[in-house]
Parts: sequence; structure tokens; C-alpha cells
Amino acid sequence: MAMFTLCVDAINFCFWPDHDDGVEEGLEYEHLTRGWRNAHAGDWTVLTCERLQTMSGPDLRAILNWPRPLPDEETRARLIREVGDGLAKSFGGSCAEFVRAANGSAVRLVELLLEHFPGFRDEVHANGDDVFFYKRAQIFVGDLWGGFRGQGLGSFHDIEALTMFADYRVPVTLREQGILHYDDALLTKIVNKEEIPANSAEEVEIRACTVMAVEAIRESFAKKHGERVSSIVIDWYLWERGEEKRKTSVEPHHRTRTTFY
Repeated sequence: MAMFTLCVDAINFCFWPDHDDGVEEGLEYEHLTRGWRNAHAGDWTVLTCERLQTMSGPDLRAILNWPRPLPDEETRARLIREVGDGLAKSFGGSCAEFVRAANGSAVRLVELLLEHFPGFRDEVHANGDDVFFYKRAQIFVGDLWGGFRGQGLGSFHDIEALTMFADYRVPVTLREQGILHYDDALLTKIVNKEEIPANSAEEVEIRACTVMAVEAIRESFAKKHGERVSSIVIDWYLWERGEEKRKTSVEPHHRTRTTFY
């Protein structure tokens, strides 16, 4: 399951361009999970380092059983090759050994991801400061924690040190709830579906404010109920709420082409 999760989260980003081509069904996260799971059920070698190290765009498309080229298909294939190379070079090809190397620390596992898989380095220099989001790195740890129910490879003594996963879904939910507010210029761009450049001030501020908003919710919950809840759990709740509302709502999300979310 660890290798499956790592391969999914290595390419867990930027689905929206596939929805802009007038297609009946656009690529979503569940297509990644279903594709890898079904492919592995039919041929267990798809999740071996040997296969990952030679992954091409068409190979990945076939694994996911997708009817057309994936958004950023070659980039996604490169990131899968990176996973295979990193695990083969340093962990004997075993994702389980990679996870165990963190010694039960969520923070250390994020650090190991950044060290061995450059594609997870979700960093930007903005307004004179280095800003670190690490969305896909943190979501990998969160997925292990949730998937293993906090046991075995999913047992982390510092899981509460992680933040929410700054993406383009949760900000919509926060804005609908009156928690996030955009200025008129930014809102116009989002409503008109204009692309907001990666690492631009607007994009960084949306993500940073989303992280801070969830931390504020977390603190408010602790004061009101006398118990702490992890930012991951709050993120999951907001994301699921957003997914449900998306079925009936036309509230747009910001559009940024990036490999980080």
C-alpha cells in the first residue's frame, strides 16, 4: 500500500486542465487511485521500481486507463521515474523501508521525501522570504496515516505538526463560508477563469492564507471544545465538503498550472 500511495501522490496535481476541453468526464484524483489499483490487480509488477524507472507518458496513460493524453503527461511520467530511481538507489527498491527510515516521524518523512524525490519540493521565494507548502509531501504522510489507521507504517508520533494541504479546492470552501475574502481584482480573474501564474504573489497568498485559515480553525476548535484536532482532519473535512458542493455549485477555483497541487 505504501508504494501505491507514493505513486498516486507523485502525480496528484493539476487536474483542471483536462476539464477545459469540453470532455464529458475530466481527470480526477479517484481516476489515479482506481487506475493504479486496477493495474496492480492485473499485474503486480506495475508497482516495482524496475517498471517505475522506465515509465513513459503512454505507459502511465495505459495504467490509468485514460482515453486521451493526461494533463502534463510527460511530467507525470518523469515524476514516477523519479520515485523508482530514488527508491532503487537508497532503499533497496522498497517503499516500506523508505517509510521506516523516518522512525515514526511525520516531519522526518516529509524531509526524506524532499531529499530523495525533488518533485515534492513545493517551495517558493516570495517577498524576501522562503515559503514552504509541501502539499504533496504532506498528503503522502497523511494518506499513510489515514490508510493504515495510525498503525504500522502509518504510525507517526508528530502527525499534528503537519499543516493542511494547500490546493485549489479548499480555498473555495473557505470563501463560501466567509472565511477567505479576495479583493475585486483577484476575484475577477478567478470568475473569468484566467490563469494565475505559479509562484505569483496572488497564488502564494491564496495558498498561505488557506494554511493560516485552517490553523485558525484548529485553534478555535481547541478553545471551544477543549481538545485538539489535526490540520489534516480539518483539511479532509473541508475538501469533502467542497467536493459535495461542487456537484451543485458553480463557484470557481483559482487556476494555476503547477506540479505541486
